[in-house]
Amino acid sequence: MNLHRILFLITLIVLECSGFAWAADPASQKNLDRPPKVLGLNDAIFFGLTHHPKIFMFRHQVQKAKAAVQIANAHFLPNVGAGALFGAGEPGVGNRPFNNAYAYSGFLPVTYGVLGPYGHNANLSMAQTAMASLGVTQLLYDFGKYEHLTRSRKELTKASVDNLLTRDAWVILQVKEAYYHVILDRKLIEVYQKNLEQRQMVRDLTRSLYRANYKSRLDYDLAVVDLEKAKALLVNEQNDLESQIARLNEAMGLGKKSRKNYRLKDRAPDNFVPVPLEELISTGIQKRPELLSTTHRYHAGVEKTASEKAKHYPYISAFGNYGYLGNMVTGQSYSPGLWTGGAMINVPIYTGGMIRGMVARAREATLTSQYHEQDWRIRIRLQVTQAYDRVRADAADIVAYTKAVKEAKLALLLANKKYEANLISIVQLTLAEVYLLDAEASLAIAEYHMGVDQAALRFTTGIDYPEYVTMTGQVRDSRVKTSLDSRIPQ
Repeated sequence: MNLHRILFLITLIVLECSGFAWAADPASQKNLDRPPKVLGLNDAIFFGLTHHPKIFMFRHQVQKAKAAVQIANAHFLPNVGAGALFGAGEPGVGNRPFNNAYAYSGFLPVTYGVLGPYGHNANLSMAQTAMASLGVTQLLYDFGKYEHLTRSRKELTKASVDNLLTRDAWVILQVKEAYYHVILDRKLIEVYQKNLEQRQMVRDLTRSLYRANYKSRLDYDLAVVDLEKAKALLVNEQNDLESQIARLNEAMGLGKKSRKNYRLKDRAPDNFVPVPLEELISTGIQKRPELLSTTHRYHAGVEKTASEKAKHYPYISAFGNYGYLGNMVTGQSYSPGLWTGGAMINVPIYTGGMIRGMVARAREATLTSQYHEQDWRIRIRLQVTQAYDRVRADAADIVAYTKAVKEAKLALLLANKKYEANLISIVQLTLAEVYLLDAEASLAIAEYHMGVDQAALRFTTGIDYPEYVTMTGQVRDSRVKTSLDSRIPQ
């Protein structure tokens, strides 16, 4: 039994160190408060979608909008309430309870003569009266005021969901950019470390040749300058790596529980599958949640304007009341009970221009949303075009730098052969190695740009967030590729 426990604990430790449990089931990340050490791109995205505080803020905004719909719907339902009243006073003719009930309501057939000195206390010369009742009111007709208000708030709820999806898409983009930048920094640190070693070798060789009068002092000084530049490059890249890891933690919504280091499993994409630009623009206009949000706000404004206009017309409702009216001293009460019932109509005659002002405000808000929607269509077209052109340029850069790396490797191979044949010096051989490192660094940067720009292209076309969240803002259990995804670069 002890052996089984030991093996079980060892298995748990191995799984924790490797992060295997995380990669197996992205949905399990919802219940964890720290990402794994071995971090895949989808793992990072799902963690950000389930832990970033800004996303929770927008989710509560959705619930707030839904509550506003519930408030608007409540006007169509009966409004039931209860109340109670207790009072004391001199029961004289001029101070009868309720000053003769006929003056209070035509539906209250109670007179002072019927009830007598109601609640009169001979010792205190006071009348004590109690009343309790249950009332109900029901909207009959309001010329569409609350119907349009409910529709308006439903549109605002849809806009709130679109705002949530916008934040989801933004988190996905930020995670991808930070993730790819960490990959780039590590690659560059590896290249710059080798570059530093080569620059040190060149400096040492140049110094030896200078002392032997085979090189000038200028050559030696230039070698020293190159060495210091290589040191600065390496230090700056190491600092940038720490900064990008912090950025990755922030993109995933981490604070004190963030990690200082990750083992990243994925790499930046380097492929490009051409898709017609107009098709991408059309997709962006259809799927970008920012545009969808402004569209819903426009429709909400139209309904809100109609609701405000309906305030010019009467408001018709029915009401009813049943309760108790009694003497607290003698115990007498009105029988069979206090009741009222009827219909009520409220007609606005003069409001000082308030209703016209509310209509104008709603109409101007609608026009604002309309032009905001048009502005977003123009911006989406520009954003997709710019991202598309950057991806095409990145693809060309990768082709060029891949060729440069291949040629630099051939040049280094040739330099090795020449050095073995004593045709070139060790300095020239070392410089050939440095040129190869520079080409590899340029290729790594081009691949990073490809990854970031493809992520931006997917963001601007609105095809990224549906893979990770539903259209209601719920995080999926696993990534689902879209129909256009097979034609868009990863």
